[in-house]
Amino acid sequence: MQVGDTVPDRDAPRVAGTGDFLLVAGKGYFATHALAKPELRIGRDRTCDVVIDDPILSRHHAVLRVGPPLTIQDLGSTNGIRVTGTEPVRGGEPIALAMGDGFHIGPFAFLIAAGDRGGATTSRRSGTERLRVEDPTIEGVPGFVRDVARTPTSVLLLGETGAGKDVLAETLHVLSGRTGELARVNCAALAEPLIESELFGHERGAFTGASATKVGLLESAEGGTVFLDEIGELPLATQAKLLRAIESREVLRIGSIRPLKIDVRFIAATNRDLPAEVAAKRFRHDLYFRLDGITLTIPPLRERSHRIAGLAARFLAQACAQAHRQPMPLALDAVEVLEAHDWPGNVRELKAVIERALLLARGGAIGARHLAFSPRPTTAAAEPDGDAFLATLTPAQLAERAQYVEALEHAVGNQTRAAKALGVSRSTMINRLRLYRILRPRS
Repeated sequence: MQVGDTVPDRDAPRVAGTGDFLLVAGKGYFATHALAKPELRIGRDRTCDVVIDDPILSRHHAVLRVGPPLTIQDLGSTNGIRVTGTEPVRGGEPIALAMGDGFHIGPFAFLIAAGDRGGATTSRRSGTERLRVEDPTIEGVPGFVRDVARTPTSVLLLGETGAGKDVLAETLHVLSGRTGELARVNCAALAEPLIESELFGHERGAFTGASATKVGLLESAEGGTVFLDEIGELPLATQAKLLRAIESREVLRIGSIRPLKIDVRFIAATNRDLPAEVAAKRFRHDLYFRLDGITLTIPPLRERSHRIAGLAARFLAQACAQAHRQPMPLALDAVEVLEAHDWPGNVRELKAVIERALLLARGGAIGARHLAFSPRPTTAAAEPDGDAFLATLTPAQLAERAQYVEALEHAVGNQTRAAKALGVSRSTMINRLRLYRILRPRS
């Protein structure tokens, strides 16, 4: 286990509620089922709530009870069930599960996942549930991501710029077992007149300047994965042609009359709100639903503060190796400052800060004095003011902001005394004042 990893709380209430769901993946099969009934029967028989027509399952294999407590029980099946970290169980007492836990029946993986609590009433949901992935690396992704990776299901990755969507796309490709290449397509970087030629290719003589046949990016990923980064930037006309390629698994080069079959898996990523883009008619709804087989969301780094120290140490080790320097430690005051920062640039910004710190340090540990953060945008559009800014804070952030304001008032503006009263370092105090836009007293 690495620094920053979290341990599931086995004493947490084992309760599932309306809006939560069961995700099933394996052998090319993928489905989600709402936990809208007291129990879900799993098996091969058509009367089951979760029907998987595979001989590995018994006709009535297991029953998932919503509870509380949330439990899974084998019904005396031939092959049993395997809860994470245990040997296969056949029959016996119900096994307690927590939200986020999983179990296996042969090659099929089952995950209990939290939904939107919006009161779903159908017995089967569309697969558009948003599952959080805090660590997108191969070593850090949870088991259900590994199971999803091995299916042909299209995946939509959501997250702010720099959060690690490209890392998760590469992880999904590696874990998929596909033998072809990972073709990365930055939709925002393609010049609009050349987009179709880049994606689909062209034949010799198809247009002025087409002196040779060109293989498109989709075709080049044969047997592999196509990663469509910044998919929200794709022009509508190209979206229609991409939709046809995804639906038919065929590409038609410009200037050709014969479509070519392709065997690729599609992963798309965006930092935009695609449902809002669909509503505004800037993104095709049919393409959105084709791409959105399952949605994986990478939360911003400010919501993963427990991972910052581990990430910073990893980036520092990589930077030292690249610079052919001896490994250097991170001082405690540097960790405190890093964890207090709100990271608008996410993981990408953290990596840049650590690399700059290594250049500024002349030996010994990396301290707070070596950390240099990029200046913030100052336009009104980028930085809401006054009440508009406060409206962006969560209740927990508002409560913490009030604590810092009160501590400053009691200390008559003395930041050192206020930090001591709050039990934090002065550097943490200063970073919180900046984060919450609290006027910093001048001493």
